[in-house]
Amino acid sequence: MAIVLPSYKEETEMLESSLRVLASHKLARTSYHIFLAMEERDPNATTVAQILMQLFTGKFREMQWTVHPADLPGEAPGKSSNVSWAAKQVERKYLNNPDWSSVLVSVMDSDTHLLSQYFETVLAYHIRNRKGDGTTDMTLYMPPIVFDRNASEVPQLVRIADLMWSGAGLSCFTTKPTASTVAIPTAVYTVPLALVCLARGWDTGSEAIGEDMHMMLKCYFATHGRMKIRPIASPASQCNVTTGKGGVRGWLADHSARYAQGLRHMWGCLDTGNALRQWCKISSNVEVQDQSSPASEASSAGCELERPRHVEICLRLSQHTLHGPKLHRFTWRNLVLFSRLFEAHFLPVHLCLVLSASTIYSALPYPIVSCPSLAAAMTLTSYLRVVGYAFMTMYFVIFYEGYHRACIEARASEMKKAGLYEELAGEFSYRRRLSFITMMDYVLFPVSGTVFGSAPLLQAIVSHFWTDKLVYLVSAKPIKATPIGLEEHAAKIIDV
Repeated sequence: MAIVLPSYKEETEMLESSLRVLASHKLARTSYHIFLAMEERDPNATTVAQILMQLFTGKFREMQWTVHPADLPGEAPGKSSNVSWAAKQVERKYLNNPDWSSVLVSVMDSDTHLLSQYFETVLAYHIRNRKGDGTTDMTLYMPPIVFDRNASEVPQLVRIADLMWSGAGLSCFTTKPTASTVAIPTAVYTVPLALVCLARGWDTGSEAIGEDMHMMLKCYFATHGRMKIRPIASPASQCNVTTGKGGVRGWLADHSARYAQGLRHMWGCLDTGNALRQWCKISSNVEVQDQSSPASEASSAGCELERPRHVEICLRLSQHTLHGPKLHRFTWRNLVLFSRLFEAHFLPVHLCLVLSASTIYSALPYPIVSCPSLAAAMTLTSYLRVVGYAFMTMYFVIFYEGYHRACIEARASEMKKAGLYEELAGEFSYRRRLSFITMMDYVLFPVSGTVFGSAPLLQAIVSHFWTDKLVYLVSAKPIKATPIGLEEHAAKIIDV
């Protein structure tokens, strides 16, 4: 299990906390190979990596760090290009391994806390899929997310935005996926290394800023829609964006930071155009040699090296992928895929513009609104919007609140067994289902959704008329001191 942990100017305490949780897992010493993906643009990258390497010596099966060079031609700064560079090291590491195709690659954000259950379940499914018919596993594994660490310490609109983000992802989650299941990973996902190579790795250009979705789409179309998506019922714990500043300036800074994160997320609407281009290439007569030699392209994760084993495995995967029933563009699963893209990249701004336009139109004086059928249609749709909002609120009150509590209780139970509960005692943000604050969260859904969803998406869409490049800003996360003497370790490394 290769675990890639990308970092750019992240606080050492944040990375250490995530690694301590990983180190507490049963499989850590026998199965986890940690790749700290650092950036050359970060002046403290080497020092931070060395500190973490010393702190976690012997805690994992293996641990190493990579430094993604700055200003490589054709690359855009960001998570995807960093992961792409680290993935090259993963391939080099396991190229000559006799069981190369069994390697799994997990990518996770630096602030993520995962339960051991996630990796154990992924491994069980992976082994089952490989033994099923003797073919290489073509499955993307992903957990739902939950913001349960510092939600009670951030401004309400920021908390609501992440609450809606988590709930939206959970809405397409299913414990019994079918052949038409399509879900979009967020922050954490796992793919077999053979599938990574078939998809030619992670893209490094500005079009890949929505790294999680972009890689899912690459794998989806590399397998011509036959990739399986397996949600794993083991949530990934996340932190809300916060600058850590106090007072009015801190309150404004937190909202500004969350908007910047929302803009980065919505900048990923470039993936809708990419998906349309890839969809148009689908043909009912696909030749195997189209993807039998991924080593011939050098646009992504390590495919510029000559590696016979790599080509052999990808060829076998291609044959399994491309031989079978004829492929068609107009399938139910493709329709589900584009419905997910519509929900992510169109619906937020579409709803906002429709509401604004209908409100303005209804306020206009006679005789502009004298058409009876139009007036009836606008009245009906206004009722439908109220009903939709009511059902969404019921979904959160009945289902999400129970989900949130179950996530916290599961994480607290595992941290107690691992002896980390006292250290993380302040990182459990409980919610009361019918409290006044919770009810106000639901009342303010439209406000937060507009500020951190519709507005940044509209800005991204308009900006794409001129450019597809965005300055990648790391989301501000809370900093918590740990009992280990980080300053002492840093001083020792500097002295050396």
